[in-house]
Amino acid sequence: MKHSTDPETTLTAASTDELSIIVDALYRNLDTPTPVFGAQDWYDLATEELARRSEQASPDAYGAA
Repeated sequence: MKHSTDPETTLTAASTDELSIIVDALYRNLDTPTPVFGAQDWYDLATEELARRSEQASPDAYGAA
């Protein structure tokens, strides 16, 4: 990743495996007494991107039975 400060750019450029690692790291950070400022926003965007990719990978997403 290119260390962009734009969450959308960073998250869409990440592979699904990298995105899973990012989501896990953000979740762990949010579970601390003092999470990093902005971590909740990054977490929300990352989980949405991961969900979007999961829906596209699902055969049902294309109407296949």
